[in-house]
Amino acid sequence: MNQPTSELDRLFIGIYPCGIVYADRLRDEHGDYARLAFLDFETLSLDIKAGCPTELQKRIKADAAIIQSKRGEQFQVSSSNQTVTLGGVKH
Repeated sequence: MNQPTSELDRLFIGIYPCGIVYADRLRDEHGDYARLAFLDFETLSLDIKAGCPTELQKRIKADAAIIQSKRGEQFQVSSSNQTVTLGGVKH
């Protein structure tokens, strides 16, 4: 198995219907990548878990800031073109 060679390789970013999960490919938690943070689409709040490696926090915050800056916009959450409104704004 190949080990991630950089912070970008190490960081898993998963888009789900309720938000974005940030996880560490180098750490296992209950048979899956260890969750580091979650960005809720409805509130656009970023919850960084205690123990999140400092070197990954900067990358997570930068990625989350891009999404947070799009409050009120539609964001695609699936390959079948399902979208959510960022920040819970109703159209």
